[in-house]
Amino acid sequence: METKIVFYSVMGRSRMVADGVVVALDSPLFGLTDRYSALPAGWKRAARRAVRGFDLGVLTTPNVSFDRGDRLVLVFPYWNGAIVPAVSGFVRSIGLAGVTVFLVMTRRLSGGDELISQLEDDIVRQGGTIGGVFSLRTLWRAQQRLRSLGSRVGQHIAREAQGAPFSLQELLEDAIEDEVETRARYLQLIEMTPNRRLKTTFSLLATGEAAHAQLLQQLYRAYTGVVYEPHREAIASLKSGQVLDYSALLQGLGVVVEAERKAIMGYRAIAERYSSQPDVVRQTLVLARSDVQHYRDMRGLYNKLSRHHSTR
Repeated sequence: METKIVFYSVMGRSRMVADGVVVALDSPLFGLTDRYSALPAGWKRAARRAVRGFDLGVLTTPNVSFDRGDRLVLVFPYWNGAIVPAVSGFVRSIGLAGVTVFLVMTRRLSGGDELISQLEDDIVRQGGTIGGVFSLRTLWRAQQRLRSLGSRVGQHIAREAQGAPFSLQELLEDAIEDEVETRARYLQLIEMTPNRRLKTTFSLLATGEAAHAQLLQQLYRAYTGVVYEPHREAIASLKSGQVLDYSALLQGLGVVVEAERKAIMGYRAIAERYSSQPDVVRQTLVLARSDVQHYRDMRGLYNKLSRHHSTR
């Protein structure tokens, strides 16, 4: 696991901040360049042209790449306009699956929220996770002060715990697989009881799990452009002795209770981890609330049937 620092700078200020981050993290530094950044530092017209241009930029060190579990610190300027194409082009062209990204934006005074939101979205779509966002004011600040600010940012990043090396897309894939498996378990429970009321309950819950999987597929398609095809090995078929067996029914109930609890924790974790993505937060919290109800219902049913079984 390695931390790499990439910067883009025309005026020179983002480079100074990046130098400070390097000192704090003792990590390699890569410069993102285009035809504007090659001009003399401080040439103000270059900044305006860089925003309007469509040069995607190149790395001064070729073949830079990231492995799962790595961290990227991206330092870039905001010039009261759109995102610099060289920066967005870099993010959209590099593999970031399982990479935690820290954004460090330099700006004269204020602004840049839309730029940050766009970059965060691009990073998540590339498989990365946002580890933190830093906005640094550069107006009237000397070179040494800018390096000091960069060093403080680097120290903060160094204290951050290493993130889990999984992308949003991979977490959604696992969630879809889990919902499909839980639905299959509810369908099995239908076969394990002669009670019509229980059969209806399990059937409704199986339908709910299918709806959850559809919601997850919509979210997955929004970030990948394709529909996920579950391929996890199917759960084992019921043996003849498990059909209409009370003990087997209780065991199956215990399994779905734990599956619902796991789903709740997973959805809440996704919402917290991808707080920059409103659609992800909204959908996963909806799913978490639905599974809370499923969990409570199944836990209550399990406890009730367990007490009944113990008195038989």
